[in-house]
Amino acid sequence: VNWAILVAWVCIRNDGAPVSVLLRIFMQTFAQWKWPKPVQLRPAMYAPPLEDITPLPVWNPKRNRRDRSHLMPIITPCYPSMNSSYNVGQPQLRRLREEFVKAEQILSDILEGDGSREWNDLFVGSDFFREHMHYIKIDIIADNE
Repeated sequence: VNWAILVAWVCIRNDGAPVSVLLRIFMQTFAQWKWPKPVQLRPAMYAPPLEDITPLPVWNPKRNRRDRSHLMPIITPCYPSMNSSYNVGQPQLRRLREEFVKAEQILSDILEGDGSREWNDLFVGSDFFREHMHYIKIDIIADNE
């Protein structure tokens, strides 16, 4: 859901742009986004759209301290408006920003460069295990549910 909302946000604001340009704008936009400013396709819906729908909690950082603490709010466009990325922490946000910056640079080189970069460069695998010498691997095994 998060990626769909972010893609929709870019596409709505750049109607008619070629896909390659949209991809670059996407990376550039979210590399520079002023988080925790929320990404919203429409204003939050605070009331049910129909009378027979039960009122539900809605993402509201002005009223809810927990909502205020969200680092990367991506708000769903339907009722009840919720932060679909509530579980993004500081390490994840930092890594996402790094990857957005890296991808934007590769895309700039592809679209405007001297031909030294190709589209395949954008899809090179991660060096996660070389970049992170220490990590925890957890295997959970159970005999029953």
